[in-house]
Amino acid sequence: MTFRSLPVKNLLGNKSRSMLLFIFSVLLSFSLFSGFTIIQSLKNGLKSLEYRLGADIMVVPKTAYEQNGLEEILLKGNRTCFYLENTKIEDISAIDGVEKLSPQTFLATLDAGCCSVGLEIIGFNPNTDFTVRPWLSQTYKGTLHEGEIIVGSKINALKGDSMTFFNTKCTVAARLKETGTGLDNAVYATAATIKKLLESPAAAGRTMPQGAVSTILIKAKEGSDLDSIVRSINWSSKDIKAVKTKTLTASIAKSLSSISTVTSAMIAAVCLLCLLLMAIVFSLVSSERKKAFAILRVLGASKRKLTALVLSEAFIITAAGGLFGGTAGAILLLSFKAFIENFVSMPFLLPEPGILAANAIAVVVAAIAAGSLTAAATAYSISKTDTGIILKNGN
Repeated sequence: MTFRSLPVKNLLGNKSRSMLLFIFSVLLSFSLFSGFTIIQSLKNGLKSLEYRLGADIMVVPKTAYEQNGLEEILLKGNRTCFYLENTKIEDISAIDGVEKLSPQTFLATLDAGCCSVGLEIIGFNPNTDFTVRPWLSQTYKGTLHEGEIIVGSKINALKGDSMTFFNTKCTVAARLKETGTGLDNAVYATAATIKKLLESPAAAGRTMPQGAVSTILIKAKEGSDLDSIVRSINWSSKDIKAVKTKTLTASIAKSLSSISTVTSAMIAAVCLLCLLLMAIVFSLVSSERKKAFAILRVLGASKRKLTALVLSEAFIITAAGGLFGGTAGAILLLSFKAFIENFVSMPFLLPEPGILAANAIAVVVAAIAAGSLTAAATAYSISKTDTGIILKNGN
């Protein structure tokens, strides 16, 4: 048996001690990886939402806003059949500070055999749109024609597939990247396609007023007072509600800050507990192994080698625990992603695989550093051990 193989032999020789250290390392790495990845995912979701909204102000029917709220309408797919009169577009465009606007039409939530969730169709006008097209351009560079649709990331359809709505076949032109919001369950189509669907006999009962729209998205002129524009729109009609999109993102950011604070506190508490327990285990190990260390000294092992032995054992067990904990965290996050989204009720977008891998590596490094730190006291104790006294007294 060589000195290099001694760390592994020692770990296998005292399985209960090794298992305790392994469990604490797993808890430490799992907490770090899961907690910070969840916080990162929430931040990614907020950034994705801010980019996706693209408008300064949204106008919806007042009754829909009061019943659902803007967050429900935008993020959770709760778009029922609600409409604004087409004349509202002309009235709003005349308000000072409005640079451009574009309407969208929400067709009632549909049930489709291709998906486990209900679908909704969002119609937009390509000639005036400034919010959907920039987002779609990441995936689809062409022109969306009548009868073509673009589906959200959670819809089980690929480019070239056909989907039928109201007995009318539509062709999937592209599939969007994930946004971490309810928009991932949506289908996007031009206003011409929406009109075609509503003309189908199967759409009876889904009709809407001629030229009506569900929401109006507004881009304000640079330097304009958004609050003033919102007041002007709301004063222009009792039937509509104008809201700044930043109101929504600010509310989410506030909730995100609270969640981040609580999560960080929990992570810190778990990590401190694990560090304390690991330090206690190493301390007990030091007391139990004094005679063994003394014998190794007599056999020619230097204090530096004994210190390296303890640190090597800590490295092996914490590296294994860190790798296991990080991997377990990644598997659970990927497996229960939908549950976490529903639980937090906020935009939730996991980092790219490369970033997840980097997080896992960082967690392993952190676990090793924690193990080395807690083993340092044992190593220091070894360096101060008087071999003669230990062997004479037998402890």
